[in-house]
This record gives sequence, C-alpha cells and structure tokens, in this order.
Amino acid sequence: MPAYHSSFKDTKTEVVCGTAFLPLKTKVKGPAPKELDDKKEDIIDEVLKYFKANMLFRTFQVESPADRTLIYLTLYTHYLLKNIENKKTTKKVDADKLFFQLCETDLPGPGDSSFELTAFYEKPRDNEDKKKWQAYMRQAKEELGLRLAALLFTDNAGPDKYWMQFSKRRFLGKTFIN
Repeated sequence: MPAYHSSFKDTKTEVVCGTAFLPLKTKVKGPAPKELDDKKEDIIDEVLKYFKANMLFRTFQVESPADRTLIYLTLYTHYLLKNIENKKTTKKVDADKLFFQLCETDLPGPGDSSFELTAFYEKPRDNEDKKKWQAYMRQAKEELGLRLAALLFTDNAGPDKYWMQFSKRRFLGKTFIN
C-alpha cells in the first residue's frame, strides 16, 4: 500500500522550490493564499488527517508539488511532537507557546546543506525564492501548531497518547531533531 498523497495535486498555484503554495484556512499573516470556504479541507487538515498513516511508511513517491508541501509539514508535525515529549509539556497553553517559538526558529530548508529532505526539493533559484519559501512555511507551521495543539490537548490529562506515540518514529527515516 502506498503512502497517502495530497488531494491538491491538480490545484493551480504558485510553486517555489518545487513546493506548492496552497491556500490555508488561517488568520495568521503571511503570503499564503486564503481559503475562504471553512468547510473545505486545506493542506494542514490533510497533514493532520494522514499524519499517523504516513508516519508508518519508509518511502514516499512524490507525484506533485502539493506532495512536497505535505512531506515538509508532516516532518514538522513530528518535530512538534518530539518537542512536546522532550519538554514534558502537559498543558495546551504551554504547547501553544512552545509551538509559536518553534515556528519562529529557522529550520533547514531547500538549498541548505543540513536539510534532511534535499532529494525531494529543488534548490531555490535565488535568495528571493528562499525567503518566499521560508515565509510561506512559517505561516503554515504556525497554523499547523495551533491546530495540532487543539488535537493533542482535548482534556486536562496531558497530551493525547495516540498522537504522542508517533514522536518515537521517524518520518521517511528523517527528523529535524537528532
């Protein structure tokens, strides 16, 4: 059975570094196009929906630029879970603060020598492309953190164990944390 791919593969949108800049349902400021229909699924909904299943795969065949967006945000979701585990965060308020701090940090991206997913991405053509890619991903990461915190902390019992079990696995054998 193959990994789950993005349903946005036929969406016409801007592509930078081989990554689709897909619309987001968000109030977070940034360059991403706005998804006006709250009932429609966006890429972040898709990442969270397929996260657990995709974490079980060791390979991923990229079919479209939207898949690259899915891959990066899936790896970032793992990064957030790993940080919740490492910092022993037990409250949603603390998770929101942690996730905001993490989205502000510069993680390796296309063109960086330490970027774990180099094989999936094109190098930026120039510095402007790199900044544009980073700005889109920063906005997507912030929105992803908000939605993930809401899923992880549904009651006062700490983070959901069915999500936290995936902090132990690596997505495609890769991670942002060594």
